[in-house]
Amino acid sequence: MLETLKNAWKMADLRAKLLYTGMILLLFRIGAAIPVPFLKPDILKTYISGDNNWLGYIDLLSGGAFSNSTLFALGISPYITASIVIQLLAVAIPALEQLAKEGEEGRKILNKYTRYCTVALGLLQSVAYYFLMRNYGALTYTEGPAMYFSAVVIITSFLAGSMLVMWMGEQINDKGVGNGISIILFAGIVARLPVTFGTVWQ
Repeated sequence: MLETLKNAWKMADLRAKLLYTGMILLLFRIGAAIPVPFLKPDILKTYISGDNNWLGYIDLLSGGAFSNSTLFALGISPYITASIVIQLLAVAIPALEQLAKEGEEGRKILNKYTRYCTVALGLLQSVAYYFLMRNYGALTYTEGPAMYFSAVVIITSFLAGSMLVMWMGEQINDKGVGNGISIILFAGIVARLPVTFGTVWQ
């Protein structure tokens, strides 16, 4: 394994791709540490550390960004869901099935549809997460004009973060090494391993 990496590092083209992939992953981790305003992450952490296993699963996929209420709280999940939806529709809808059979050009069109679907699902999840946090009492403002302004900021931040993660994955596909979405998902899971091991130890 180490010998393979050593040999890969000697190749200028592959070294550039590895460095580019590393840079994107670094940006991903930085984005996962930028807090979204008007939220109280401590309250959300209390619920995640309790019996809400499904919240812990969401937090695992986002690399801890969800429990910390950061920019990348949605992680890559909207894009993954959108990809599954488009793949299923490509089987059920003849027009999409035909596109899937048209090679590279058809794949580009399906990827465009996947992006549109990602935006829609990201917006839906952002709104759902906002109301979830409101129910948990994790909002700074809960009434008046400040509540509406903070809602727009929170939902927009979550959606923008999701789109940025999707863009990062596509950049790794184009200029980096491996499948960008899978690498970002793996990076998020690895980032949570210390916390997971600590929980198991306790």
